Amino acid sequence: ETKPCIPNGFMVKRGWELMIQYYQDPKNQQWIGYSRMMSEPLIAPGNFVKKGTFGKPSWTLYFQNKEGENISPWHDLQLYPSGADASGRIVNMMVEIPMGRMEKLEVNKEEKHNPIKQDVKKNKPRYYKYGVPFFNYGMLPQTWEDPAKKDKDGHMGDGDPLDVMEIGSKQLPTGTVVQVKVLGVYALIDQGEVDYKIIVINKDDPMASTMRTPDDIDGLVTERLADWLKMYKTAEGKEVNELTNDVMEGPLKAMSIIKETNDHWKNGREAGTI
Repeated sequence: ETKPCIPNGFMVKRGWELMIQYYQDPKNQQWIGYSRMMSEPLIAPGNFVKKGTFGKPSWTLYFQNKEGENISPWHDLQLYPSGADASGRIVNMMVEIPMGRMEKLEVNKEEKHNPIKQDVKKNKPRYYKYGVPFFNYGMLPQTWEDPAKKDKDGHMGDGDPLDVMEIGSKQLPTGTVVQVKVLGVYALIDQGEVDYKIIVINKDDPMASTMRTPDDIDGLVTERLADWLKMYKTAEGKEVNELTNDVMEGPLKAMSIIKETNDHWKNGREAGTI
């Protein structure tokens, strides 16, 4: 048996052993961690406190007010911009995952003040594996998909704030609060729960003035959105997600869902449920 020889000064013994193990089993998912670029998060300017190491379960991003007090991006940020209400189509989005980033960052519902953390599975940080996200992903503050409520097809809410996908031309850093125009909605069914995805565009994006409904969105973009929503979990070995309709529903339906989940949030806060 020929033993592997480490060229003098090439790398430490453990590194050489890892390289040999990789070429013996290159499809093993344990190598994903070694292939990721170790980088800093893309954080918006503002009042934030970072704790822990990015890419580790310890990493936490807290929101603060002007007085330096921790606040909740879920409960303390406003759903509607100043002077706006449910009759319009402009809402505030809070960005969790910037366009082009793979880290699965999200508001943590369980921790006090609901900071942004990287989702974990078996104590390991999660990453999107189904291609690089071509949209900014986030949530709508002061909304809640109440798990005690059922839609017309009997699906319960997933217990989270509304998810939102911004399809503009600019990358928006984590923590950005941006006014967006509501264009439509997809309804994703995940393990019997409904998980709405509100589709929006930054109201100041160069393309925003040309978009009002799903019909104004490039067909390739809507096709990619539907494909991503159905298929992104398959990269983790899971089943294809179900959409109630591959065709995006329009802004009136989306705004009715936003108002309904805002009412659920108000009721949940009054009851102390959330």
